[in-house]
Amino acid sequence: MRKAQVAGSFYPEKKQEIEKQISGFFSNLEVASIKLKENKEIKAGIVPHAGYAYSGKCASFVYNLIRNEKIDAFIILGTNHSGLGGRISFSIDDFDTPLGSVESDIELIEKIMLRAKRDKIDISVSEEAHKYEHSIEVQIPFLQSVQKNFKIVPMLVKDLNLIELKKFGKLISDIIKNEKKNIFVIASSDFTHYGRAYGFLPFTENIRENLYELDDKAIQSILKLDADEFYVISRKTTICGSQAILSLIETAKNLKLTGEKLCYYTSGDVSQDWDMAVGYASIVFY
Repeated sequence: MRKAQVAGSFYPEKKQEIEKQISGFFSNLEVASIKLKENKEIKAGIVPHAGYAYSGKCASFVYNLIRNEKIDAFIILGTNHSGLGGRISFSIDDFDTPLGSVESDIELIEKIMLRAKRDKIDISVSEEAHKYEHSIEVQIPFLQSVQKNFKIVPMLVKDLNLIELKKFGKLISDIIKNEKKNIFVIASSDFTHYGRAYGFLPFTENIRENLYELDDKAIQSILKLDADEFYVISRKTTICGSQAILSLIETAKNLKLTGEKLCYYTSGDVSQDWDMAVGYASIVFY
């Protein structure tokens, strides 16, 4: 069992407080932003993974849309902040949060691993890589709030080149096509990290406007499902989960999905601190 590592810091430590905070996010959503729900079956999403006080509202836009869907398994592509483990690192542990535990889908993990080894994609199990990583953990309480009887496939992705990422995205889409289960793919990623602390200062004036413009270029390439363009853009910025996003772009392309942005803002909009700011986006694919 993987014990919760960031309860009490990234999100509340107590069950009642988590439920109250997430319920508050859902109740405050702007109705106009979820117009796509009519007759649309959402199959994938990009969600942020910062502390709920900053990015929880943004993440809730995606999770609100699957509250009434029956989803059997969530493939969660996380950001590997620690650098531990292999280039694609699975966890086969169940994930524990103050809301209870969620099982890893061992059967689905084995199918992905067998296909990856056949395709010569570097993939392995590494509980060490997952032990302290928050990018997947922070998604679990949201999922527990909107779904029942689901399993997860937790994967951390790092250091793959564009060709490898395209192969990996194709692998995921092929698995989904051949499964009878209803599978949803999540790419857990924040967007541009601006400021001296992140070693990224491409501008020092009109920071909010420039940050919005910078991230919008990346978002537009995602909506076009243009992995090549996003890859070039992401290498010039500080989008921490670019590898997860690229994998999802290729998955969505092979499943012939359409992307739509639901929400974007930055930590600066929350804290009014523009010396150090991070972008957050919610994007869905249907």
